[in-house]
Amino acid sequence: MGLLLPALAVNAQIPQGYYDTADNSNAQALRNSLHQIIDDHQRYPYTSSATDTWDILEQADQDPDNSSNVIDVYLNASYNKHGGGNSDYNREHSWPKSYGFPVDVSSNYPYTDAHHLFIANDSYNTSRNDKPYDTCTSGCTEKATEYNNARGGGAGESNWTSGSHTDGRWQTWTGRRGDVARALMYMAVRYEGGKHGTTGHDEPDLILTDDRSLMDASQTKQNIAVGYMGLKSVLLQWHKEDPVDDFEQRRNEVIYGYQGNRNPFIDHPEYVSCVFENICSGVGVPDTPSGSVVWINEIHYDNSGGDVNEFVEVAGTANTDLTGWSLVAYNGNGGGVYKTENLTGTLTDQQGGLGTLSFAISGLQNGAADGLALINAAGEVVQFLSYEGRVTASSGPASGMTSTDIGVAEISSTPAGYSLQLVGSGSDYSDFSWATARAETAGNVNTGQSFQ
Repeated sequence: MGLLLPALAVNAQIPQGYYDTADNSNAQALRNSLHQIIDDHQRYPYTSSATDTWDILEQADQDPDNSSNVIDVYLNASYNKHGGGNSDYNREHSWPKSYGFPVDVSSNYPYTDAHHLFIANDSYNTSRNDKPYDTCTSGCTEKATEYNNARGGGAGESNWTSGSHTDGRWQTWTGRRGDVARALMYMAVRYEGGKHGTTGHDEPDLILTDDRSLMDASQTKQNIAVGYMGLKSVLLQWHKEDPVDDFEQRRNEVIYGYQGNRNPFIDHPEYVSCVFENICSGVGVPDTPSGSVVWINEIHYDNSGGDVNEFVEVAGTANTDLTGWSLVAYNGNGGGVYKTENLTGTLTDQQGGLGTLSFAISGLQNGAADGLALINAAGEVVQFLSYEGRVTASSGPASGMTSTDIGVAEISSTPAGYSLQLVGSGSDYSDFSWATARAETAGNVNTGQSFQ
């Protein structure tokens, strides 16, 4: 048996020095440094006569009011601890295993990672199945909660669900929606492809997105290299609506006692806005030497038939001279540079003191995965984005950096004349979000975008 922590004798304090190497100077630096901190954890089997995930979860999800019971994540019921094979509760993969890692083998680390596993009522777990987390607005079935631990059981504290598979949605009740959101955020940073540093086993790249077509493509019934889950925008909102509480902190501590790694978004909730929204205590999108802000705003790289009119658009502060700037294209196979486009021109004031310029770049690779780095005139990496997965650069100005996947993609059936675009309102990259392919707007403010 592994180390069994005494019931409720868990002091939810972050070990001294655990996050000393976390670099919150920008979103990419923080993501990369957190991945290094929580990577390569100790794996326990899903079910075993030795210590397994049942042992871990029955401590992690222990009822604070009754050490002989567990609390389930969706119904909020308190059950006597039964271990495996009972008819009351089972184990919920909050990141459904069908999205990237469905086959339980000893090399499959996410399958048994307790940070995203929860004790769940059998029926509710079946109802949630593999639906993305989302707000349910119509045609929804209510899944009520019970009152335990001074929460649940009341009006406005139900789960709601509709549809099935990637076309469905599961709205987690208010008391635990932040828990599942932070669990999926952990998965997206813990699993970034590559190999386990100790065992050498291949690990998937798990990516949060709002694009249901990418999620659907992840359901291959095989363990695959890249898996998608979401909805990212909803999870970010749930994180804000349901802050970290004592139960979640204690849960993190128990799992750390076994696996040796922690969920950083429980210990440091402020890291969420930096990693996933690019709003950091240092800088988000790095400033140029002149103090202006520039970012990648629109991309077109793939369409039905032969690829035509491929381009990348940048946006930023009006009157910014792009002389000396460049866009560097990275090959996801090996991380090397395969193309560099030198930029010219000055951004004009198209709206709200901001403007765009589009640059034709033929031969942009179609993934998966490939990346684009925006480099300023000082040779600094302003952004390193990718599509259809993440890229770790092995050469060029972004060498050693891992890209941020934009979470949407073009495919071989995307109509010519379409592109991937940022939408929303604001004056900085972090104010916008990537939308699925739509009619391109090269050199203009995007459809659904407002500069303010």
